[in-house]
Formats: sequence, structure tokens, C-alpha cells
Amino acid sequence: MLKKLFGAILLVTMLSLPLTAYATKDDWYDRNYNFRSIRNILVFDATVTLGMDYGGQAGLNSLQDTFRQNARKLHCNVITEAQARQMLSYQLGVDLNALNYSNPMQARLIISQNAARICDAWIIGNVDNIANNSYVKPGYTSWETRREKRIVYDAWGRRYEETYDIQVPVTHPPQRVDTSGIQMTIQVFDSRSGAQIFTRRDMRDRNDYQAQGGMYGRICNSFFEDFDKKLR
Repeated sequence: MLKKLFGAILLVTMLSLPLTAYATKDDWYDRNYNFRSIRNILVFDATVTLGMDYGGQAGLNSLQDTFRQNARKLHCNVITEAQARQMLSYQLGVDLNALNYSNPMQARLIISQNAARICDAWIIGNVDNIANNSYVKPGYTSWETRREKRIVYDAWGRRYEETYDIQVPVTHPPQRVDTSGIQMTIQVFDSRSGAQIFTRRDMRDRNDYQAQGGMYGRICNSFFEDFDKKLR
């Protein structure tokens, strides 16, 4: 009975605490696909949804660097998008580097359509949403123990100092709490059929100011570590 009571109290206490961090990963993969057959994989540069504040070109470069760096965790030959442009430009007789400057989406389409020439599968990652919000944590009053001293006399009139504890109310004013959120979708496709074989949607929130950089790094690290397990 005491164990049940303690468990109930603990649950109520946990539910009353403010949410400081939240993360969820939704995965789907083709259970019939032989992931261990992947020897060469193309990793496209990470992209972001239009209209989001991601820090301009410098911010985008940082996101793409982090994505590529984490891709090196894979135990197979990793081909970057820049390398793919070089390889396929030679094979197709098309200057994909020049096309990438004028029409990057068209350059990507040509690479994906001809990916089977250089790899077994390819990966794309897109940052779907970056959000900065805030909420007000209501004020409240708590009781705290304060240690006090006083002078007292014993039965023979001798004076001495006594220490004792009292409970005092402490008022905590309302507090603004900043929150950061980020969502990313990462997909893997078979290069020969073009069929999707794996997808992950990772959503994270944290009670912090503009903390998306750290959360994004953990998203990339988590994906490539988990996906690598399927290759071995």
C-alpha cells in the first residue's frame, strides 16, 4: 500500500514539473529491403524549408557541414553532393556544377535520376521547422525553512543562545521562459528503383533561448548512428 501511495505521489510530482526538453523520433523503413547490401551511399546537402530564419547562407553552411560530418559515421563509402556532381558531370557530359549555381533543384533532380551510376542509395535531409517561442511561468508561493537564533535562560537564570527553525513563505514572481523547437525529416532512397526505404521525422523542443544548433547536432548524430546499425 505504501509503495502504491509513494508511486502516486511521485507521478503527480513529475507531472507538475515544467517540461524542459522534449524529443520524439518517428521512423519507417522497408522491412523487405536488404540494407546490408548498401556499399556506396550518396548524402545530399541538408536543405531548409523556405521562409524560415536559419541564419542566412552562413547558417545554411553550418547545417550542411554538420550533416556531412555526421554522415562519416556510416560504415560504407560516403559520396557528398559535390563529389556526385563531379562524377556525374564526367559521365553525362553535363556541367552540373554550373547548373547547380543557376538551378540547384534541377541539378539535384539529374543526380537523383542517375544515382545508380555511382551509389546504391541516397540520403536527403530537410529542416522542416525552426521555432522560437516563450511562455509565462505563473508566480507561486513556497514555504522554506529558515534558521534563527534567540537568547534564553535556564531554570537557574543562566543565559545561553538557542538555534531553532521556522517556516517562512517565499514569493516567486511570474517568470518568462524562452523555448526553442526544431523539426527535421531525413529520407533514404534506393538508387536503382527510386523507392523510399527509410524515413525519420525528428522533433525536439527545449526550454532555452535559440538552442536549435545543439538540438540539430543531436538529430544528425542520432540518425546516422541508428541508420548505420542497419548497414552492419
